[in-house]
Amino acid sequence: MKQDSNLVAAQARCEVRQPQPGDCDRIAELAGQLGYECTGEEVRERLCEMRDSNQYAVYVAELPGGLVAGWIGAYVFRSVETGSCAEISGLVIDERIRSSGIGKLLVSAVEGWARNVGCDAISVRSNVMRERARRFYTQNGYELVKTQNHGCPAKVSGGDSNPLKIIMITRGRSRNDLN
Repeated sequence: MKQDSNLVAAQARCEVRQPQPGDCDRIAELAGQLGYECTGEEVRERLCEMRDSNQYAVYVAELPGGLVAGWIGAYVFRSVETGSCAEISGLVIDERIRSSGIGKLLVSAVEGWARNVGCDAISVRSNVMRERARRFYTQNGYELVKTQNHGCPAKVSGGDSNPLKIIMITRGRSRNDLN
């Protein structure tokens, strides 16, 4: 029970905000926890390319004392065959405090952004091996739409490609909105 109250307290004190330049190293460190190795400088460059708030959203969750506990990124996906929808490009919470409600706060921030930019659906792709992530999304109102094999293009150096199995989880459209 004490652990539950600590988790609620962490979520209640958490501030969701847009990233600041000083957050880039921590964002990179958190990305590394999911196997996406990058540097703070690379994150800084990518964030500069994603400044258009009508196309991209990035939020961090900051705990008291300034520790960035997690981040989420999203963008507007456009295609010929469907209307615009938002897609979560990444979500990571520090492995030491996952399942504390911080992920839900970050997803809610992206859902609000998606509504504000005119999207009526939001989707996320997740490697099928990330069962915990899939449970998180379905527990938060997302529906499994499909599972598919995804082939990665050959590396520029000519290396072999390894197909990945991914899942598409979505919220909206089937319910006519993001509420």
